Amino acid sequence: MQVITLTSDFGNQDAYTAMVKGTCLRVDPSIHCVDLSHEVRPFAISQAAYLLLQSYRSFPEGTLHIVLVNLFYSESPGFLLVHHHGHWFMVPDNGILSLLFSPLPGEIYQVGSYGQGFRQVLDELFNILTAWKAHPDPASWAICAERTEERLWLHPVIQRDWIRGNVIHIDRFENVVVNVHQTLFEEIGQGRDFRFHFRPHDVIDRISRHYGDVAEGEPLLLFNAAGFLEIAVRMGNAASLLNLKMDDSVLLDFTPL
Repeated sequence: MQVITLTSDFGNQDAYTAMVKGTCLRVDPSIHCVDLSHEVRPFAISQAAYLLLQSYRSFPEGTLHIVLVNLFYSESPGFLLVHHHGHWFMVPDNGILSLLFSPLPGEIYQVGSYGQGFRQVLDELFNILTAWKAHPDPASWAICAERTEERLWLHPVIQRDWIRGNVIHIDRFENVVVNVHQTLFEEIGQGRDFRFHFRPHDVIDRISRHYGDVAEGEPLLLFNAAGFLEIAVRMGNAASLLNLKMDDSVLLDFTPL
């Protein structure tokens, strides 16, 4: 049974989601479609990339992850298909692939254009899945992309003694995720003391192990399950209480070497 995950900015447009799932099932009724999220902010490819990075490794190898966010990014939009880390990814060529993977995967295939609207999105999805089911190697039916759109929104700015990042996701508990991964934190920090500035005069200077590591109502900083820095407030809503919004800038300032 093929597993497919779906991520979109459709919001409460249940009909769109149903049409996508129906199209997948027309190709193969045994396909198992899993909703990652349909509440991505409109056009927010950085948020979609984070959600996919957080979750895709939890699925079995061979899973196809379909992203339907900011679909109509140009007059001639199209899909890309790549195989990476044992998983397949079908995404619009709107820059999200560069947010997911750096460097980009070796083989990137152009697999369909849909400049005529959402009905053509569904037609292309049907054609792609049909071709892929018949010939699992896309090299036999798709062409390699000569170039792809690239974005840098997910990547923080790095210097020897500091990292400047941005808010990339706010979850339903209003925990705030920042685009600084633990591996980058450790590489730049080298075990040094730090001060995390999330507002002009507000600072956190330690990493907590879990949400109960501070007193009720106090802010904390931890690495979440995906390895990204997360700002939370114990028994509270960090985004509202700390006045943090998507794309806000934050600063990690390390003791100078």
